[in-house]
Amino acid sequence: MNHHFLGISGARGFVGAALQEVARREGRKLLLFSRDPSSLPEGRLWSRGKLPDLHGCDQLIHLAGESILGPWTKKKKELILESRREGTRALVEAIAQAPRKPSVLVSASAIGYYGDRGGMILEERAASGNGFLAQVAQAWEREALEAQAYGVRVVLVRIGIVLGPKGGIMKLITPLFRLGLGGVLGSGEQWMSCIHVHDLARLLLQCANDPTLHGPLNAVAPTPITNKDFTELMGALLHRPTLLRIPSSLLQLGLGELSTLLLSSQRVIPRKALEHHFHFQYPSVASALEEILTTSPAR
Repeated sequence: MNHHFLGISGARGFVGAALQEVARREGRKLLLFSRDPSSLPEGRLWSRGKLPDLHGCDQLIHLAGESILGPWTKKKKELILESRREGTRALVEAIAQAPRKPSVLVSASAIGYYGDRGGMILEERAASGNGFLAQVAQAWEREALEAQAYGVRVVLVRIGIVLGPKGGIMKLITPLFRLGLGGVLGSGEQWMSCIHVHDLARLLLQCANDPTLHGPLNAVAPTPITNKDFTELMGALLHRPTLLRIPSSLLQLGLGELSTLLLSSQRVIPRKALEHHFHFQYPSVASALEEILTTSPAR
C-alpha cells in the first residue's frame, strides 16, 4: 500500500467534514477513523478501548472529542475531558505500535488553553490559564506531545470559535438573530477569536504538510472582535435589531458553567500561521460572517 494516506479522526464532525472536502479537492487519499466506519467510504473502525489501525497512514489529523456544547453536567464534563485525553492516548499508543510511523500528528486543541485573559494579546508562547477548558486543553496537548518520543512531528492546533454555515456556534445563534433575539452577552467587552471553517481546514492541512511547523499554533483569524461588535455585525447582516442585552448573571443561571464559554475573553493572534505565510481567505470576522450569512443557502 502506498504510504501517503492522510488519516483523520473525528471526520464526521463539523470541522472534519470541511477538512475532508478540502483534502479531497487537493487529491489526497484519506483514511477516516470512526466508531461507525461502514458509512464512510474510507472508514476504519476505531471504537472505545481499541487502538486504531494506522497501517499506511503517513499523516494524522486528530479532531475526535466529545462536543463541548450542551449543559455541563458532571458526566458531560467527564466525557469532554476523557474523550480527549483517552482518545489522544490511544492514538499515540497506536503510533508507538505502528511498524511505520506517521510523519506528523496534527492534534486539535483549543484557545480555551489560555483561560479568561481580558484584553491581553495572546500569542502561542502565552502561558496557560485556569478553568475547566484550560485544564482540558492542557491534558489534551500533554498526551499529543507524547508522540514526539517516536520521532513524530507534533502540531497542537489551538482552535478558536469556528464559524461556518453547517454547524458549530452559527447553527445555534443564527436562528435567534433571525428572530431579532440576538443580543450582547454580559458586558460585551469580552474578546472573541474566530476562524472560518474553510480556513481552519486549509490551515490543518498546512500543519500536516509543512515540516517546519511544530508545537502550539493558534488557529484563529488575525482580527479578534469584541462580543458587542460581533453582535452588531450579525444584526447588520441579517437586518435585525440587536437591542437585547443578556446579563452575565442570567447566562450563568441558565447555562451554568457552560456560560464561561460565552463570557471568557480571549484575544488570540495567529502569530505562527502568519509567520508561515498562511493566507486567510476570511481574515476578519466580518468577511467570514458575510460569506456564511449572505452566500450560503439559508438553513
